[in-house]
Amino acid sequence: MKHFYDLRTVEDLEDGETATPEPDVRYELRSIRNEMIDAGPVRDVIRRGDALYARTNDGESFPVTGPDSHVLVPIGL
Repeated sequence: MKHFYDLRTVEDLEDGETATPEPDVRYELRSIRNEMIDAGPVRDVIRRGDALYARTNDGESFPVTGPDSHVLVPIGL
């Protein structure tokens, strides 16, 4: 099982493979313009083709690579 800290490039995951938050760390999302995204905590990151997407507990997906990507923000370190 891979964790978020294992991800440096898109190629760190195979297509369809996921990574999860580290134990006892919760992540939320911010826009590239530093605006908080109200979509709940991030459940995992999945690779779809040439991009990574953060999936939240609310069932939404947000790109974390490429143009207009979002930023994973650790909460509770």
